[in-house]
Amino acid sequence: MKVMVMIKGTGADEDKIAPTAEMLAAMGEYNDKLIKAGIMLDGGGLRPSAEGKQVVFEGGTTSVVDGPFTESKEIIAGYWVWQVSSIEEAVEWVRQVPTDPKTGLREVLEIRPYYEDADFENLA
Repeated sequence: MKVMVMIKGTGADEDKIAPTAEMLAAMGEYNDKLIKAGIMLDGGGLRPSAEGKQVVFEGGTTSVVDGPFTESKEIIAGYWVWQVSSIEEAVEWVRQVPTDPKTGLREVLEIRPYYEDADFENLA
């Protein structure tokens, strides 16, 4: 089963979640564990929304909004793509993600399975 694990935050907290040297080291060790376990396919951290754009489709028109997206309730700060045997295995790996309780921020990681070819076999 292929899953995406999304590291989420709020736009208002974006400037408070810059990684420290300690967190980068801990995350590097964690990523090494994922690679050695053979489940990590891809992963990365995303630059702040101040460096991004949103493309909005609404009512037949398209507009582009420059970041930062401080009003956003959820932004994706980073992600992993894993190959695991089950969603339960992914949950066990996510439970081991290093966190920094000193920030006082609520951290949410979301696990979402990818669609697989078998999911579409009965649609044709």
